[in-house]
Amino acid sequence: MSRIDVIKGYYEPNMKKGIADYRILGWESKEAQYLRFEALVSKVSLQGKKLLDVGCGAGNFLEYLNISGEEVDYTGVDILPCMVNYTLHKKLNGQFYCMDIFKDNPFKNEDFNIVYASGIFNINLGNNEEFLLEAVGLFLDLCSEVAGFNLLYCNSPDKENRYFYFKPEEVRNNLEQKFAGRIKKIEIIEGYLQNDFTVICFKNSH
Repeated sequence: MSRIDVIKGYYEPNMKKGIADYRILGWESKEAQYLRFEALVSKVSLQGKKLLDVGCGAGNFLEYLNISGEEVDYTGVDILPCMVNYTLHKKLNGQFYCMDIFKDNPFKNEDFNIVYASGIFNINLGNNEEFLLEAVGLFLDLCSEVAGFNLLYCNSPDKENRYFYFKPEEVRNNLEQKFAGRIKKIEIIEGYLQNDFTVICFKNSH
């Protein structure tokens, strides 16, 4: 089964249920979803920055930024047309596009200051570790300052087969080996949830 088919199979049935956004996206609560967003922004100054949200889902990260008073130039991309259409109806103050950025990337290198991705590595796609490295390579191309993302934690107390779980230090080592010279510093944030951790990659300036 292709990556897009796995993703559609997970999210599209939820779109028809008339449930809250966080449940459509598979998060356990809105509070947990917002704790993930908080971790993503905790080490980074966002004000006035140009930001790309990969796998933007229902636009909840932009809603969180608006509530937090962060003024950003926001672009969100998602692979699912139903998700983007749902988000466009909210009329949020950002740009939203339906695309598979890993197959057909329309953006130029360093078009954005910051690239974030929340939840896109959670579903077990059969090649999550390779996909993570491929994705971070693209994120580093597209950002001038920071690439950040969250992952499910290998010691999560309630693992499910349909999800993929990562080891923080293994992720750090793989990134340092693969992107030596491109990443200045990696910060790993843990402890905000039992089943999640966040990785912030600060890019080397030229």
